[in-house]
Amino acid sequence: MPKYAAYGATLGMGTRQVETANVVGTITGSGNATFTVTAPGMGGTPKAVLVAVLLNDVADTVAEKARAALILDADVIAWFEVSGSGAQVVLTRRIAAANEATMNIAYTNTTCTGLTPDATSDDTRAGIASANIAYIKSIGGPSLSLDTEDVTTHDSTEAWEEVVATVLRTGEVSMDLVYDPNAATHSTVAGGLLDYYETGELAYFDCEFVDTYHWRFAGYVTKFEPTAPVEGALTASVSLKITGKPIIV
Repeated sequence: MPKYAAYGATLGMGTRQVETANVVGTITGSGNATFTVTAPGMGGTPKAVLVAVLLNDVADTVAEKARAALILDADVIAWFEVSGSGAQVVLTRRIAAANEATMNIAYTNTTCTGLTPDATSDDTRAGIASANIAYIKSIGGPSLSLDTEDVTTHDSTEAWEEVVATVLRTGEVSMDLVYDPNAATHSTVAGGLLDYYETGELAYFDCEFVDTYHWRFAGYVTKFEPTAPVEGALTASVSLKITGKPIIV
């Protein structure tokens, strides 16, 4: 069985860019609308995706159909996660990378009528390139767990407890650092741990344990606790709270 040393593990941290299109209008003539996604490096960019719409479709319905069509496009889904609610179409880049000012979602009537065309999407969240957090001494977690709910009844066989699975808990990731207030990844500058803590901004983390073995997750910096003993190094204890499903590759 292969055995691995923990030495050399890294934890990258950055922000995934988010673009949001807000659909406006009600369809007055059935046909196709076109949603065009522009993203440097994405296959086929700018990628025009046709969305079939029907008479009297309101903005929420058009946006729902657009999200479904974008999810089915191989180029778009390889580059972005597609989400949103109501009249919003939200694209979140799959990796943390430097902000691309030209990234955009535009939409217009093609053979349909009734939409108010919009050539420019909202830059909902700027991207920040991933950088490895400096001077990590140890990484703990995430503490994955599964919640269960007791469903034992008077009819249960031989009085053995019965449970059903409910929520998958992601827990927290903890880090111990040799704290350097001047290190960019420790500081309050954009993309630093204290910046993510102060702003409450969602960060994207990539923990590489061995070679190409990664745990990737979105999360918040929930604790940053420096320690300064008389005889010892300046250190800090950091906690990250994961949100959503971690990707293990």
